[in-house]
Amino acid sequence: MITAAAPRRRSLADPSRNSATASTRSLPLSADLGESPSGSVEDPGGLTVASATGSASSHASLSPDRPESNILSLPSPTSPARSVFSPVYIDSTPPLPGNPDLHNEALANQYLIDHFDQILSEYLTIHVHSTVNPFREHVLPLAYQHHGVLYALMGLSACHLHVSGKNESQQFVTLSLRYRVSALHYLGSLLSKEEASGLTIPEEEYVLGMVLLLVLHDVCETGVSSHGAHLTGVSFLCKRLACPTNSSTRSKASMFFISALAWLDMLRGFSGAEKLAYSEDVRKCVRDHGSLSLHTLVGCPPVIFHRIGQVLDAGKSSLAGDLPLEQFQELLDEAEKFFRSWDPDQAVYPTGHREWRQLAEAYRHACLLRVLRFPDGFALSCEDARIKASVSAILDVCADIPRDNAFYRRLLFPLFLAGADTSSPHQLHYASWCIGEIKHMTGFQHPAMTELLTKVWEERRTNAGGRANVPWMEFVCFPALGSAL
Repeated sequence: MITAAAPRRRSLADPSRNSATASTRSLPLSADLGESPSGSVEDPGGLTVASATGSASSHASLSPDRPESNILSLPSPTSPARSVFSPVYIDSTPPLPGNPDLHNEALANQYLIDHFDQILSEYLTIHVHSTVNPFREHVLPLAYQHHGVLYALMGLSACHLHVSGKNESQQFVTLSLRYRVSALHYLGSLLSKEEASGLTIPEEEYVLGMVLLLVLHDVCETGVSSHGAHLTGVSFLCKRLACPTNSSTRSKASMFFISALAWLDMLRGFSGAEKLAYSEDVRKCVRDHGSLSLHTLVGCPPVIFHRIGQVLDAGKSSLAGDLPLEQFQELLDEAEKFFRSWDPDQAVYPTGHREWRQLAEAYRHACLLRVLRFPDGFALSCEDARIKASVSAILDVCADIPRDNAFYRRLLFPLFLAGADTSSPHQLHYASWCIGEIKHMTGFQHPAMTELLTKVWEERRTNAGGRANVPWMEFVCFPALGSAL
């Protein structure tokens, strides 16, 4: 559905980082993986990928599960260092003096890096005129500096090529598994070093970058992150970077990673407040210093992110018995008042595109829906006027944003909440159709989320327990489902 021109390739070399390049010594892998994750695997022939200049028709079918259309089938690159993912290829591989093994590995798998650069990174962010793509800006340079980040990136790229249907070769499944295992080895090595002697500033970025890519890999594969433990495991590092003794040590890349990981943690908290792991200090840092990162990543205004984080944190304390119910209810009332009175026209956005405001409105109502489900998710019916108003507002935003631009893809989470909190058949149908459109555009199938919505709708239809509501949170049996949303 992307109609904008493919992003212009540029050099990823960063002279300021060359002195901090990590060692290229490879950790031992299990015997069945061979000496190298890539080994002698050649570039799979007949790669089939969606062109970033036109992955699908802007006139959507009424079926969210329709077969892929307007897909560009391309032959494999004639050399490992050359890609044909875009009509005009400009070699952007940066020179890597002193690290020939890493450089050669990147050259041998350039088609996977190009897929991440030109296609996948565009699906993962809101990249419009006058903004930068944070994955291209911060993740790609690290992949050319550290084996672990490179493997995590290539594993995600191989997984997306397969899961999206662009190429159904089982070879991509094998590649994605090997690269993920390799990245986990490097991540474990750096975390061990952190315990023993601490990490350098570049190494901290490598750790955060690997965790983000590994979580996204699992989300791409199943819609459920089995690496929720890693998301929790680096919360200490995010807190340390959020509260440095010298703020000048916090790079733009670190701020992006902190923002992305804190967002994933917050989504996890939506499915169960007890799962929230990141501290108020981290969310406050994102609010005060990560505005651009959060906007371009998901389109949620930082003040909205911070306020709902406070609600979830209070919910966690209430569940643990550390916050009396009366005080929790007072906080909920104040939060509801805040979200209802917050004016999206007064917020500052990265560019003048009106879609920023529309996305902000969708997130505002998504947060209202979550606030209204506290402290008892069973108590309030979907027929309550406040629930119905927020559901309708989210669906109205979906109807008003063109489906062929980058903003529409960021409606997935508000759409999920609207779909989970309505009992209207036509709203269910529309929410399902919109979610199907986003799946088709991005190649991320989100099977866990789809299964969850189906269970909620079926249970609400039968309502065997005779309760006022069937909260979607009750069906979340996965520890990190929130990462999929």
